[in-house]
Amino acid sequence: MVIIMELSKAISDRRSIRKYLDDEVSEEILIDAIKMGIKAPSAHNRQPWKFKVLSKNEKNMIADALYNKTKDIVGHTGPHTSNIIREVPNMIMIFIDNQNIENRDMDIISIGACIENIILYLTDKGLGTLWIANTNLISEEIKEIVNTSYETVSCIGVGYKNQDPHERPRKNISEVLL
Repeated sequence: MVIIMELSKAISDRRSIRKYLDDEVSEEILIDAIKMGIKAPSAHNRQPWKFKVLSKNEKNMIADALYNKTKDIVGHTGPHTSNIIREVPNMIMIFIDNQNIENRDMDIISIGACIENIILYLTDKGLGTLWIANTNLISEEIKEIVNTSYETVSCIGVGYKNQDPHERPRKNISEVLL
């Protein structure tokens, strides 16, 4: 029996997970998540996204590159993020097909919508996710690791949760509504 979470519940229940069980998520679920991601709206229907489901070796090489790039920067979150990347069983890299740079802002916003679709789909499946932005600091290194010419935008760590964090504070509607 398939149980489907209501969208509002998936939005409310979504958390940034930083501790995972060792069990890997099936490739079928990861591909299905990407299929849900590409249903997101995109400016001018450009669909500027590209994806790579990383192997464990690629994921760990990216963690090493991020650690090495940020380890000497006082207070930087990169070293902590690199440890999470090592721990998370699965990672989806998101790249931008940046052939048309005059639409870059629209393309980045579109990719954000795509990432949100992926995360909500995986939340609905009972999985934990972490939207990781620090990988954009090592886009050149990632190009070499995964053998691509595309620029890294972000990545999503995916796995079975080994924590149940509380909801983090959000601004009140009166603070954001003009």
